[in-house]
Amino acid sequence: MLFFYNAFRKIVKLDGRTLAVFAALFFLLSPFVIQALEPEKFTSWFRSLWWVIVTATTVGYGDFFPVTAPGMAFGIVVIFIGLFLIGSIVGKTTENFVSWKKQREEGRLAYSGKDHYVVIGWSEEKIRDMIEELLLADPAREVVLLAKLEKKPMAEERVHYIQGDATDYATLDRANVCACKAVVIFSPEGVPSASLADGHTLLIATTLESYAARRGQEIYTIAEILKESHRHSFRHAKVDELILSQQSISHLIASSTVNQGSSRLFMNLMSKDSGDELYGIAKRPEWRTYNDAYEWLKARGALLVADGDDTGIIRRLGDAIPDQARLFIIADTATHEALQSEGA
Repeated sequence: MLFFYNAFRKIVKLDGRTLAVFAALFFLLSPFVIQALEPEKFTSWFRSLWWVIVTATTVGYGDFFPVTAPGMAFGIVVIFIGLFLIGSIVGKTTENFVSWKKQREEGRLAYSGKDHYVVIGWSEEKIRDMIEELLLADPAREVVLLAKLEKKPMAEERVHYIQGDATDYATLDRANVCACKAVVIFSPEGVPSASLADGHTLLIATTLESYAARRGQEIYTIAEILKESHRHSFRHAKVDELILSQQSISHLIASSTVNQGSSRLFMNLMSKDSGDELYGIAKRPEWRTYNDAYEWLKARGALLVADGDDTGIIRRLGDAIPDQARLFIIADTATHEALQSEGA
């Protein structure tokens, strides 16, 4: 009994690869042993393998069984070793799964997907709501959240958590930033001043720019800043879009006070439940001027409002549309889907 106990302890201590090799050898070679011991009963290797498996797993169908003393003795060996092996394999599998789940929850597993969104920073309300809106707006993509939290803050399966410092290249590697569709940098919470918060954001943006340059990639970056006067500091970091957080709200409140009801217009465009939303579309080959695009879209129930951040194209409808134009329209979901089906 002590022999079997010691043998079990040694098997359990084997690493997964060694255990798998040992199990494979046991199940592949044992059929030859029982064939040699009882050649008349076990006439083929596959039949012998069947007996070894049902015996080792203690299923015991009874369709094949040894009748000689050596064969029965070997059957006892198969039962005990099989119990140890199956128990160890199940234990190792459970242990590896628990370890994998723990590492995933703690953000220690690298992300290998592509064309995803990377969100840097965390707040229970603002960033959680943004990620939920992002998942709803783009059901085909996943989100990688990069933050310094002990555990993944969201249970959503399409959110992969990476724990680490966004100014560390190794962390950016684990988030597979070079293969992402866009990176969103949120202003940190709990920082005593707007200057320090924007400085932290700028440091991350500069790291992303140098990281992308070193790998010969382009990373589309959106950053939240708190003060408009800091815009010039972000020019050399090559941030594609800057979102003014505090001052945008102040401007919206002031605009709503003077032009009553205007805030509802902006809120409707930002809400997924309001019907009409802002969508980006590609230039069609038959559109030569903005007016061509404007009339074509108007006939299909969509309104052309901007080319990139240029909202003055309505006054320049006769101008030619550049090849690199980034056109934006206001439309409902059904109209946008219809335009996509037409190749817009």
